[in-house]
Amino acid sequence: MARTRLRSVGSPAAQPQPDLVAWVEAAYAGHFDYVWGLLGRLGVPPASLDDATQDVFVVLYRKRAQFRRESHVRTLLHGIAINIGRRARANLARDRLDPITGPLPTGAPSPEAQAEQRSELERLDVYLRTLSAEQREVFVLTEVAGLTAPEIARLLSIKLNTVYSRLRLARKTIASCIAADTRRSAR
Repeated sequence: MARTRLRSVGSPAAQPQPDLVAWVEAAYAGHFDYVWGLLGRLGVPPASLDDATQDVFVVLYRKRAQFRRESHVRTLLHGIAINIGRRARANLARDRLDPITGPLPTGAPSPEAQAEQRSELERLDVYLRTLSAEQREVFVLTEVAGLTAPEIARLLSIKLNTVYSRLRLARKTIASCIAADTRRSAR
């Protein structure tokens, strides 16, 4: 993953407010790896992860004055990442490519630990591909991003019961996949 410094976006005539620009730069520095991993779990293909992650922060930069400062920056990044992920999946479907996401960025674990982690993440990605896009979003936001159901309902503009239903169905599907893998490996 190539991590680059966030560059100014927009017309040079626009005079950005220094405190808002610093806020976006701090969000970029503090949340780049997290957004990159979140987009990977949302189905953005590895070849597009860097660009999609940069797009999230470009949107944050462009709309920085519209965001309420009392909102937590991760909540804002989740909403933007969901939209960027949806667009990337739509492009993927249009181009008929198969998403294969790589591991989340980490420190420097041993080669054995890296191989095990990669194997587990590949298995998770296989399971996630069995879910509908709506179930996948709710599952990833709950299990990976750690959001609560009410937060997800507000973020996706859906009813709370819909969140619970999608999450229940997603967990049931994932549990079925895990059970099938366990039966296969027991043979």
